[in-house]
Amino acid sequence: MVPENAAESVPERDMSAELQHSYDTFPYQSFPYPQSHPDRLATIGALFGMTPVPVARSRVLEIGCASGGNLIPIAASLPDAQFVGIDLSPVQIRQGVADIDALGLSNIRMLATDIMDFGESFGHFDYIIAHGVYSWIPNDAQERMLAICARQLSPSGIAYVSYNTLPGWRMRAVVRDAMTFHTRRIADPAQRVAQSRAMLEFLAESLADDASAYGTMLKQEAGYLRTKDDYYILHDHLEAENEPLYFHQFMERATRHGLNYLGEADFATMLGSEFGPQVKQTLAQVAPDVLNREQYMDFLRARTFRQTLLVRDDVALTRKLSPLRLMTLRVASRAQRERTDAGPLADAPENFRTPDNREIRVAAGVTKAALLALAEAWPLAIAFDELHSSARARLAAPAAEPEVERRQLASDLLQCFASGVVELHHAPSPFVLDPGERPEASAVARLHAARGTRATSLRHEPGSIDDDTRQLLMLLDGSRTRSEIAQRRWPGLDAAESARALESALAQLGRLAMLVR
Repeated sequence: MVPENAAESVPERDMSAELQHSYDTFPYQSFPYPQSHPDRLATIGALFGMTPVPVARSRVLEIGCASGGNLIPIAASLPDAQFVGIDLSPVQIRQGVADIDALGLSNIRMLATDIMDFGESFGHFDYIIAHGVYSWIPNDAQERMLAICARQLSPSGIAYVSYNTLPGWRMRAVVRDAMTFHTRRIADPAQRVAQSRAMLEFLAESLADDASAYGTMLKQEAGYLRTKDDYYILHDHLEAENEPLYFHQFMERATRHGLNYLGEADFATMLGSEFGPQVKQTLAQVAPDVLNREQYMDFLRARTFRQTLLVRDDVALTRKLSPLRLMTLRVASRAQRERTDAGPLADAPENFRTPDNREIRVAAGVTKAALLALAEAWPLAIAFDELHSSARARLAAPAAEPEVERRQLASDLLQCFASGVVELHHAPSPFVLDPGERPEASAVARLHAARGTRATSLRHEPGSIDDDTRQLLMLLDGSRTRSEIAQRRWPGLDAAESARALESALAQLGRLAMLVR
């Protein structure tokens, strides 16, 4: 009789034990990854013609959830959805379970489970997340991950898998090879990290005057890693497994499991906007299909990392983007008019720019009015029809052809999205700008604030907060009135001054997406 797990070799099982020991001894700090949020996945799916399950009532699995820094904030903001997280490290799972208990969540389970033991009994999932796992596990576990995605994605489910890619990682691997060679006889994780840092210093100092391409590359990578935390160096660069591969190789594996390519979580990378017209024309000739085009762009960019979205191979996709599909989504932006003295919102070309210097030139008055409305509402995502109505109210003259105007706005916003000037969202924003009489901050932000100066926002972004903000967050549990909060937070001010201070602070927290009501 052949044992059920006979195909799993003993060395690979030993590798799992080594990985578990490594992560138990030196836990990986767990953060939110906005690009892995189910809302991001649903948005990309909708743009390519899918009808994704609304995230508010979805089932979500995270493979390699660590202590829940990514999964728990999502679960806390979506109480009617269901979540399962698995990780090889019992130490990290216990940390996550403690947070789940502290938050009083009943819609999430975190389990210390080897991916090889994850079975069909867990059911189907609408979204599967595997961030920072694939490249760092043995080949049989990589195959199991793809098998889980193929077997347990719902009919319209979407999987997110991140991994190190070639050719870019080939250059980074030189520094990894130097560190692993130098520490090959050291077993203690702390000593391995310390000696790896010594190797980084040696490389940086030895190549200080080397202006060659090789020397420049090594200096850049060594300089980058010198700024990273110990856990990152240990797990991202010193683990025995770290297999970068070409995009086409990853997709060949995924295809064998019955999975198809949806796109990238970072949508802008699919567009090749940084390439000139001649390069784009040549790409269209040599790589007319999306898979080959993605691989050629990786060669041009020396790409090091991908965040690929997969669907079942029976899912029908429409690659041509349509403004009509944008009309089903919500829009957010903080782009402002480049010229504050530009005058009325006429149909004339004008530049809009975001704080991170992304810009676009738009001509239609309705689009400019929409961008102004979005900037005022930032970071709220506004449904398209509501946004169109808000933009129309800012314009003096009525629309000659309302439906033509709607299509113009949708088409322009699609271009803004491609330029990174606006965000698109499938789900409503889980936060408010203007709280009520008893303001309440997100429970996750309050939990994090109680521990220090980091807090996860309801935009699923990590951030730093100052001590004043931290103290205020811990008062915003929904049980106190505004006057009670103001008096407790600013006891040295009179009632009017403390009320003004509170209003200013709440406005800031609203813009940081920290408030739920």
